[in-house]
Parts: sequence; structure tokens; C-alpha cells
Amino acid sequence: MDLKKVFEPKTIAVVGVSVTNPLSPGTVIFNKNYHEMGAETIPVNLRGGEIEGVPIYPSVLDIPDKVDLAVIAIRSDLVNPTVEECGKAGIGGVVVISGGFAELGNEGVERQNELAKIADEYDIALIGPNCMGVYSPPFVDTFFLPSERMLKPPAGNVAIISQSGGFIVDQFLSKYAERNIGVSVAVSIGNKAVVDETILMEYFLKDRRTNTVAMYLEGFKEREGRRFLDIAGEFTKNKHLIVFRAGKTAGGQRAAMSHTSSVAASPRLAADIFKQYGILEAENEHEIVSFAKVLSFKHKTIKNGDVVALTVSGGHGVVCADLIPKYGLKLVEFTEEEIKEMRQMINPSAARIAVLNNPIDLTGSAQDIDLEKVFEYLLQLKKIEAVIVLTFPYPPTITMQIGRRLSNIAGRYGKPVIAYVPWLSKYEIIIKGFEINNVPVAHTIEEAVQMIKGLKMRHPKNQH
Repeated sequence: MDLKKVFEPKTIAVVGVSVTNPLSPGTVIFNKNYHEMGAETIPVNLRGGEIEGVPIYPSVLDIPDKVDLAVIAIRSDLVNPTVEECGKAGIGGVVVISGGFAELGNEGVERQNELAKIADEYDIALIGPNCMGVYSPPFVDTFFLPSERMLKPPAGNVAIISQSGGFIVDQFLSKYAERNIGVSVAVSIGNKAVVDETILMEYFLKDRRTNTVAMYLEGFKEREGRRFLDIAGEFTKNKHLIVFRAGKTAGGQRAAMSHTSSVAASPRLAADIFKQYGILEAENEHEIVSFAKVLSFKHKTIKNGDVVALTVSGGHGVVCADLIPKYGLKLVEFTEEEIKEMRQMINPSAARIAVLNNPIDLTGSAQDIDLEKVFEYLLQLKKIEAVIVLTFPYPPTITMQIGRRLSNIAGRYGKPVIAYVPWLSKYEIIIKGFEINNVPVAHTIEEAVQMIKGLKMRHPKNQH
């Protein structure tokens, strides 16, 4: 099967458009792709007609041109014959949005098994059924939600795989868009009748656009787990894999079974196995965001978690200090000589009141140059593996250039630096100053600490 037909199609057929209902899934998908995405988009409906001035074909078999991808949003009992028509038409990729398959029980299981056989017979790369499908900028967007109701992240190097369509929209795409995490491909796999996580991992292993995969996982079907781990072990040699597992409790496992017909593995056993194969397991939906952001910046990993926090706000430093041990990290201790050297670097007003233990609070009397001098001093110390800069831009002595000034210094040393900046439009110049120079900016202090945790977890010494 050729997944490139799914993720980088030149031509798309949308089966299930409606000339009377503009909010039907098929119509929404057609309009989004026709007006917003790069592939040529062709409408299909048995009744024919016209939409947006484009003729509607009764069947994919009637389309005279070559079609790479068919998106199917019709009644479940009509899906399998339509997929067979796609096979006869030489369409290499299919996304089945429609539900009514294995998630419903026996009758649905039979229908899904037949669907898989048809796809296998014609060598079709089939996503779904019972899914949102694929968002792959700038090529295709099969999510049946109007664009005005979604947040879309920019193009980037993080691929997303999710068994849940709602989770991928709310917890992945929305939060990634807010935090400017770039996405290569997002795939809602639903019941995964044909294409599953392992097949996708094999594709992303070779995909030039993808450096990191973030995954929401409800469980594996029989024999899937072994295959997944084999490819995951290969994948994590050069790229990153982050997994957030649901269904860890009895109630969650029952919900997962009814949701996508998956069986969740033992939580403790899965956690140990994931670690052995270099997989970063996010403990919650927040870490799946934090880990993806920091890994998308391609920072070095760290072995011990020896961290320093630098701020001009004592309260922010205290909060950070409380969080650091919670996430398995350590605050580096300074000698009296080191504290003396740092105090001599800063202006007299700040020097009289600055707290130069860890966290370091230069106070509201600090200026850009004070932060620069202390920041560079810290980066030169071998015992420090990473620096968290809690940028508190309210004092007038801190300029809007602080992001660029500090990140320019960071670039000379190659150590991971994470910044926290209040995520407000008025501070966009500071945020961009950091991020265009390879320093990720966290939405919260806790996100900043989580990012450092991810870098520690990813170190080879901590993955066995």
C-alpha cells in the first residue's frame, strides 16, 4: 500500500457530498479541500448534480481523471461496495469517515472484516472506519469540522496519531496551534481496519517531514503490540515517539473497548516495556504537548536532570522550585564563590537584594544586561545541564528584546534552554525572539519543567 496517496494526494474524491445539506460531513470535507487545500477536489454522490459550480459524479468509476485519495462519508451499509469501486478505479488511498463497524459489535465486526478484505484485495491504504481521517498540510484535510470551528497548527515536524477523533482535535491540534507546535501530519485512525499505528510508524520513519510522533493510544488488538514495539525500537534510534495511553483503569478499558474495539494493556507492564524501547510515555494530556514541543526543537537530551532556574520574580522561582523534584529533576547548588561571582556581575541596585541560590531571583531591579551576564555564566558551568528562564517582562528595565538577546547567547553553548513567557499578544516579540533562535517557550511554569523532564527521559541512559 502507498500511504503517500493518503498524505500527499494530488487529487481527492469526496464521496457523500450533499447539495441540500451544507453541514453534512461530506459537504464540509469537500468545501474545506476545494477552497483551502492543495489537491484537486472532486465531489461524488449517487444522485449527481452540482456543487460550487463543480459537477458531481455518481460514482468514482465515472471520474475520468486519476484519483489518489477517496474520502467516504456515507451510510455504513454503502461503504464496502464503494470501497470496491475505488479499488476498481485504481484509487490507492481511502479514508472511511463513516461509523457503524466493529465498535457496534457482531454485525459491525463482520462488515469491518469484509472492508479489510476488499482493501487488501486492491492494495488500498485505508484509514478508519469510524474516524476523522487525515490533516496533512498543505495537501488534504478530511476532518469533517468547519474550519471556523477548528484551530490548525502551522506546518512542522511533529506527526500525530490518535484513535480518537475528538481527542486529536481538542487535545492535539488546538493546543499545538496555541503553542505554535508545527505538525507534519495528523491521523485519526478510528477502528484501524487496515492502517494501524505500526504501519503509520513505518511510514513516518522514512517521512522527510516528520521528526517526532505524538500518539494517543487506547490499546492494541491481538498481535498488534509486538509489531508496534519492533518498529518503535527502530523508530526511536533516530526520531522521537511520545505516547499518551488511555484505558489504564477498568472503567477506561471498558470505554476503550466500546470506543474503537481496542483492548488496553496492563498499565505497569506497558510502562516498563515502553521505556525499554525508547518510547516517552506522557502521564497526562499536558505532557503530550510539552514533550512534543521541546522535541520539535531538536535539543540535546540530558542525563541527570541538573537544572537551574533564572528569574526576576521570586514567586515564579518558588513555584518552579516546587515543581522540579516532582518531575524527577534536581536544582543545582552553588558554591559561595559562584554566588559571589554572580553578584559582582549585576547592577548595584539588583546586587543588594538579589537571591543567588537556585532558583536565582535577580529581582525587578534587574536589566537585560544583568540577565545576559548571569545567564552566560550559568551556561558555562559544567554541572548545569539545562536552564529554565522564567521571563517576567513587566518591569520596565526588561526590554522587548530580551528573548532574542538571551537566545543568541544560548545558541553558543548548545545546552537546552526553556523559557516561560506570559503567552499574551503584547509579548509576542519576546516569544518569537526566543523561538526563532531555537528556545521553546512554555505557556506555564509547569510546562517548562515538563519539557526538561522530556529531555531527561529521552536520554539513552534513562531508557533501559
